[in-house]
Amino acid sequence: MRFVTSENNPTLKLIRRLRTRKGRDRTGCYLVEGPKLLWEALNNRADIIHAVFCEEGEGEGALGQSLGEGFEAEGRGREALARALGGAGADVLATEPKLFGRLADAESPQGVLAVVRKPEPASGGGDWLILDRVQEPGNIGALMRTAAAAGFDAVITVKGSGDVYAPKAVRASAGAVFRMGARQAGDAAEAAEMARSGGRLIVAADPVGSRSIYETDLTGLLALVIGNEGGGLSPEFRRVGALMARIPMPGGTESLNAAAAAAVIMFEAVRQRGMGAE
Repeated sequence: MRFVTSENNPTLKLIRRLRTRKGRDRTGCYLVEGPKLLWEALNNRADIIHAVFCEEGEGEGALGQSLGEGFEAEGRGREALARALGGAGADVLATEPKLFGRLADAESPQGVLAVVRKPEPASGGGDWLILDRVQEPGNIGALMRTAAAAGFDAVITVKGSGDVYAPKAVRASAGAVFRMGARQAGDAAEAAEMARSGGRLIVAADPVGSRSIYETDLTGLLALVIGNEGGGLSPEFRRVGALMARIPMPGGTESLNAAAAAAVIMFEAVRQRGMGAE
């Protein structure tokens, strides 16, 4: 493990670039923070290029107190993680808390972060999640986490959506980002064409949809469309023939948030397929 003290170190400069979408798009890499997520990345054979540890014993205040918490919670020491990262081919560095604090995106850094190369665009043959201008990174990560739990294997983002590889989205995905492929679509028509090419039924969550989700056959391959947090679905998805399905809400609530609506529909598909049967 090499110790670096210059903020002009090429690896540290690359990490700072990855905090922006422009930097991620140009480099084809993204940022992963914390030991728990890095163990997940290793377990899922993510392509980890660089890793940077915060040198112990030099932190002060809230930053210093937080640096070791992730390792203790994970129950595996930093030395074991450093060896595993090096064994996976990553260039492993260490730096001082002052510099490390400038690299981390999380409010409470956990002592290690890494540069991971994005995988090839999604081409999976399973169920897909389509995000129609969903913008909040925390929502995107939560949606990916739910989709992975329900067995979906890819997420498609329509132009205007946030970045699935934004640091906050990666953290909120709880490791799902390593298990799901991702692709971008220019508009609803392109997303629909991509989904239908694999024989998927395109179902869009719509509070005023003509059919209840419980009356919809979800036993075949599915592409589930979730709309923008405030504006809902783009009218384009209606024009491309997506099936508009509503979630019955006898309590009178106007709508659910994006992650809750997606969870209800995804696990209704799981139920219909009998995948949850003992």
